[in-house]
Amino acid sequence: MKKFLTAAFIFLSPLFVFAQDITGLWQGTMHNDSTGTSLPYELLIKKEKNKYTGYSYTWFSVNGEQCYGVKKVKVTIAKDGKVVIKDDELLENTYPDGPDKNIKQLNVLDLTSTTSGSSMDGPFVTNNTKRYFEVVGSISLKRVTTLTESSLMNYFERKDAQSGVASSK
Repeated sequence: MKKFLTAAFIFLSPLFVFAQDITGLWQGTMHNDSTGTSLPYELLIKKEKNKYTGYSYTWFSVNGEQCYGVKKVKVTIAKDGKVVIKDDELLENTYPDGPDKNIKQLNVLDLTSTTSGSSMDGPFVTNNTKRYFEVVGSISLKRVTTLTESSLMNYFERKDAQSGVASSK
């Protein structure tokens, strides 16, 4: 009986992971292994018509100046329960030299839910380009319920205000 319960648990575990909700705002850090720095990172995941999409807000320090990038991302849940996040499109940035449009980031995160909240942790990697080497590191995120101190939500509020001003002219 013990073997049956163990086998059933192992077999059904991925189904429980799929049932978990990953939508919402996630905040945390992105640690760059090559530079040893940790930078703030935000991720907003939404689900429409059984398909996940989202946006990321990433900070960088370039020559001592803080820059940011907002990207649209594709979100999937792998068969093993990992949350896979791939860059789709760069929407806005303050990079001094302009971004290399071929750079894409891939995050493969484990979702953990406890009584104190949900978190996602795991590695990230960027691809090599002609100008840049691959960057590897880790991401650690926690789901947040307070949206007031979110740079990503402030970005959307600013965009909504700008589109409202443009449409009222």
